[in-house]
Amino acid sequence: MDILTTQSIFMICFLKGKIHTHRSIRNQDYITGTIGATCQSHSSQIYTEKYKITRTKGSKMQNNFSAKARCRSAAYKAASSSGAPQSPEVLSNFWKEEGVASIDNRGDTILHFLAVNGNLKGFEILDPLSSKDLETRNNNGDTPLHEAARFGKKDMVQWILRIEKDLVFVQNNLGETPLYVAAASGEKEVFDILANCDFSNLSMKRNDGKTVLHAAVAHDCYSDLAIYIVNRYPEIVNERDDENMTALNMLATKRLSFRSGSNYLFAEIGKTPSVPVQMIETIIYSAGIPSLYKESKLGANIVRVERCSFTKSLLGNSWLQAIDEAKQKHILALKLAKMLVEKYECSYTHTVPDPLIQASRNKIDELVVEILQKYPEVVETLDEKGRNIFHMAAEHKNRFLFDYLLKKVASKNRMLADIDENGNTILHYAANVGTPFYISTTEHIESVWCVMSVLMMMWGVLWFKYIKYNVNPCLRDVKNSKGLKAEEIFEKNHLHVRKEAETAIRNLSNSTLVLSTLLCTINFAAIFTVPGGFEERTGLPILLDKVQQELWMLMFYLGAALFSSVFTMGTLLSFLLCKFYSSDFYISLPIKIIIAIISIFYATAFTILACLQALNLENIFLNKDVWWLIIAVSAVGFIMTLIYVDLAYPIFDYMYYLVFYSFFVSYKRGLHVN
Repeated sequence: MDILTTQSIFMICFLKGKIHTHRSIRNQDYITGTIGATCQSHSSQIYTEKYKITRTKGSKMQNNFSAKARCRSAAYKAASSSGAPQSPEVLSNFWKEEGVASIDNRGDTILHFLAVNGNLKGFEILDPLSSKDLETRNNNGDTPLHEAARFGKKDMVQWILRIEKDLVFVQNNLGETPLYVAAASGEKEVFDILANCDFSNLSMKRNDGKTVLHAAVAHDCYSDLAIYIVNRYPEIVNERDDENMTALNMLATKRLSFRSGSNYLFAEIGKTPSVPVQMIETIIYSAGIPSLYKESKLGANIVRVERCSFTKSLLGNSWLQAIDEAKQKHILALKLAKMLVEKYECSYTHTVPDPLIQASRNKIDELVVEILQKYPEVVETLDEKGRNIFHMAAEHKNRFLFDYLLKKVASKNRMLADIDENGNTILHYAANVGTPFYISTTEHIESVWCVMSVLMMMWGVLWFKYIKYNVNPCLRDVKNSKGLKAEEIFEKNHLHVRKEAETAIRNLSNSTLVLSTLLCTINFAAIFTVPGGFEERTGLPILLDKVQQELWMLMFYLGAALFSSVFTMGTLLSFLLCKFYSSDFYISLPIKIIIAIISIFYATAFTILACLQALNLENIFLNKDVWWLIIAVSAVGFIMTLIYVDLAYPIFDYMYYLVFYSFFVSYKRGLHVN
């Protein structure tokens, strides 16, 4: 066999073996793939079965959770109603399954919500209900009895106490018993029910030492509760909390609870943005609203007076109701103050707050008067800085208190000569910035602007001179520990205010000067353009012979308006030439401001009257019904008058006290000069 044949046979065998091998591999891969596919299919089937089982369990859990959520929401709605639940089975089922479990993030249970809403029917549905369940607390440590006492649910409180009376002594996280919570909420009937339990002095306090009387005073619950507590538990009147504050000390910080801290005082008119409204409200407060309370004939308690239906309907609107509520609150606060002062034990150390000093700082004049009438010796009390109440009255520009002390205090000369620990006399304190309408502090220096700065400068100068007159002349040049005299402190404190006042007066005078110039031009031109014209031969007005009286009336209006405008211009020009020293704000500038206000008012009023008179001369209104015009002019005139009263009242109020302090007070003081 030749070589070529041999090679061909070898190649054929090799190719057959390779093909056979390739087929074996393919068969093996096919078998492996088939087995793998079968295993994968089986695994997928197992995973699917497991997923279906897991999904079924998750769905069941989710359905259970949703069912619980729906049950909780339904129970919350049922417990939140004040009457009988519409679906009592909801509450019953929820109670059997959940019990005292929390249903909100405050930790409240279904019992807390039933107590808040006074839902007695709901409590009766819950069975069995033990005293241990009623001890359940929320995150604040409040039991259902706390919540019922807080919201005045009297029937609920009585129902809970019948089950477990000792719950009345349970304290929350702040140490408050249900009695304390009722006092803080002003729920007198609930307080009376709880007070019939055997309370000790210790259980009437919370963790910070505040008693139920502190709670009633702190929350302005004067009407029946605070006075009732003082009469029932007189031994806690002088109890002090962790800050050494008694109930009287706390009352001495509540300025808005007294009339002297309100807007319903004639001496405080000008304190609000609208002076006419404040005047009306003050008159209604003083004479139009009767007291709702009177003292009982049987004791120190007060009783509520029943009003007639007409009075109730009259005081039913929100405006008069607000005034009525304020007056009743002031009456009760003063009554409580008298009772607390009567039972108060005075302390003459600086370690505890003094109610006289606190009332003087907060300008509670009624409380100061009550304390001094009961304990006249405490007028000598000094605060931690060595200041007496004369210093505080001078610092706060308290006109009433300062004049009262000058009349009633026997040792006024000694007190006026007192110097505090920093070497400040009463004159140093009178150098502070402020007005009688605001407590004067240096905080006003950076916040004053426009007209307020003018008032602060005027009152600052007037008050400083008034205090300067009352002190001993030898104290006027006394320097404090910083080496400053009172006048130097005055100029330093009022430097910024004086610059602001100067800017304000110049800006206002420039604006008013434009108005007065315009009015002057209009009236000057109107004089030579009278209605009807002039006769060419004589130059006299044509209507002079026909309606002489009406024409002369027109000329009078025009002349008065022209004169007032020119007078205003001269006054305003004097502002631009003023040097604005501090002494200028005492008499000179206030008088000029009053002259400018009055003259511009008359210039405007006479210009309007001249316009109406000119229309009358032109027979514009002849044979026409012009009643609407008369009403319109009257309304505009009335509104203009109110606006001018609102703008001008503070300056006229200042002028009243300027005359009073400069003449009448000086004469009275002169009679007692030794």
